[in-house]
Amino acid sequence: MSEQQATKRGSAPADGEHSRSGKKPRAAQPQTIAPAAVVKQEREEEEGDATQSSSEGEASQSSSEGGVGAVVAAAGLELEAMDEPQINVTIGVSLLHCHACFLPLKPPTFKCEAGHVVCCTCRGKHGEACGRASAYVACSELDAVLLDAKLPCQYQEFGCKSLVAYYQAADHDGACPWAPCSCPAAGCGVLAAPARLVEHFRDDHHWPVTSLRYGATCRLPVPAPAQGCHVLVGEGDRSVFLVSPCALGAATAVSLVRVSAGGDAATAAQFKGALWVELPSSKDKLVLTTPAVRSSDLADGFPAADNNMFLAVPPVLLHDASGEAPELMVCIDDPAGDAAANSTPPARCSGRLQ
Repeated sequence: MSEQQATKRGSAPADGEHSRSGKKPRAAQPQTIAPAAVVKQEREEEEGDATQSSSEGEASQSSSEGGVGAVVAAAGLELEAMDEPQINVTIGVSLLHCHACFLPLKPPTFKCEAGHVVCCTCRGKHGEACGRASAYVACSELDAVLLDAKLPCQYQEFGCKSLVAYYQAADHDGACPWAPCSCPAAGCGVLAAPARLVEHFRDDHHWPVTSLRYGATCRLPVPAPAQGCHVLVGEGDRSVFLVSPCALGAATAVSLVRVSAGGDAATAAQFKGALWVELPSSKDKLVLTTPAVRSSDLADGFPAADNNMFLAVPPVLLHDASGEAPELMVCIDDPAGDAAANSTPPARCSGRLQ
């Protein structure tokens, strides 16, 4: 091969010249790095989205599970708040009575070695009668039954809605404000709770009814025996009192009684009162103070004047020459004793009956 041919084959064409083959040289292609980076970034974003979606799914599932748990917990609390179902059963009374005092068992109760169940305070008494009462065990299960064994008040038909534990029934019945009392009017046989007797007194006998504020003076006209009683209803506790007149020769005897079936042994002894009569234009007074207002169920009518403390109003006051009608003042102390000093009338008086 000649040098000229070698030169033609091996030499590169000069600038601006083309090779004899007639083909143009290829332009240098730039490296494609950016597309690869974009793809990688997209993959990372997809993976991030997938991770976020998975996290959101887990969070949603956790929230859903938490919500279900909250609902279940709330339902559980609601079930606990609901009243436990109640049943009515018939049981032998002896199972609920003390083997020593024979009264209803009062918790806490105890059982001796012989199996006798007694009240806590009856253990000493029972030990004298039972030879195996040297040791006792507590009956906590029976105590739970005694505390929950309840029965309606025996005066339910008269308006009492109380459910009373069996061992407390006697105490409740003795002081129940719904225990019935009788109407003292002659020939009237109505029997009702004091609160309902007030309506009967007003509607059927047309006796006046006045609200009474304890410790304050209540002014009334002196009732005539033919007019019947005057009804007083205490504010707050709604206790019912009757101011009753009756003829005492030419005078009028006025007495005060509380309408209650509980008697003086219940709550009547906490009331003190005073009655006095005066003329508006005169300073003279006749006063009766009572250390305790008597209580009665009126089963035998209104207590007779000779069996009850009364204030005798003489004819000279009933028929005063001035023509003025005397006023009857009634003051009953607060049952709590807060107004005990208020029941004492003013000191200026001409006569006092104790």
